Amino acid sequence: MPSLFYRTLVTLPDNSTVEVQYYCIDKKLNKEEKKTKTELFIQLHDCICTIKIDKSVCKNPDALESIVQHKVINTRGHLC
Repeated sequence: MPSLFYRTLVTLPDNSTVEVQYYCIDKKLNKEEKKTKTELFIQLHDCICTIKIDKSVCKNPDALESIVQHKVINTRGHLC
């Protein structure tokens, strides 16, 4: 389990707002990937989306939130 969850509100193009939870964890990565990568989990209701990102991004809350905002907006709130 991740030790730190983040939450943010995302405003979609139709001006509706959704609350999204997200966190980083690297348990599902292989040994080589664990050195430099982690997985960003984005959860909206019962849907969870994962994205492999550099570990350094997880330490930057602004960059992390920006990735989440763009992903949710680009999928129009349909992560599954």
